[in-house]
Amino acid sequence: MGYSLGDVLKQQLKGLGANVSNLDTSGGAQQIEYIDIGLLDGDPRNRRDLRGLEELAANIELLGLRQPLRVRENPDAPGRFIIVSGHRRRAALQRLVDDGGAEFARVPCIRDNPAQSSAMQELRLIFDNLDTQPYSDAEKAKIAARVEELLYVLKEEGLEFPGRMRD
Repeated sequence: MGYSLGDVLKQQLKGLGANVSNLDTSGGAQQIEYIDIGLLDGDPRNRRDLRGLEELAANIELLGLRQPLRVRENPDAPGRFIIVSGHRRRAALQRLVDDGGAEFARVPCIRDNPAQSSAMQELRLIFDNLDTQPYSDAEKAKIAARVEELLYVLKEEGLEFPGRMRD
């Protein structure tokens, strides 16, 4: 009998609404802005494989980009952005640009709240990667342990969780 890592992690965040994409967005409507692909940097904490880029690039070329990237401002490089979600999409778009598809050089992005803590940023990165590729059981165990650590950090930062943290 298998289990879904997403379901396990969502259960851990149950009291937070279980929708990580809506955490810490300051309650306002999210706006899509177009950012030059050359200003988008990958998050060094993203360890997922960028497999299947040819197929993804072909899909984007045929149907267009169906989901914007999620980014945050790069505090170390003003005017640049770190990808929160969409590393594979950015790589596929870069292939299209490199092949002469200049229309793919301006990327639709949603900008995250710059005040997010590092723990919240990493938690969002983990959740955003859950559905992109399969994980081995060993990877699932490591991810679950890391999520637990991050939740404790968020609790120390003042984020309140209903019930007991142990649950």
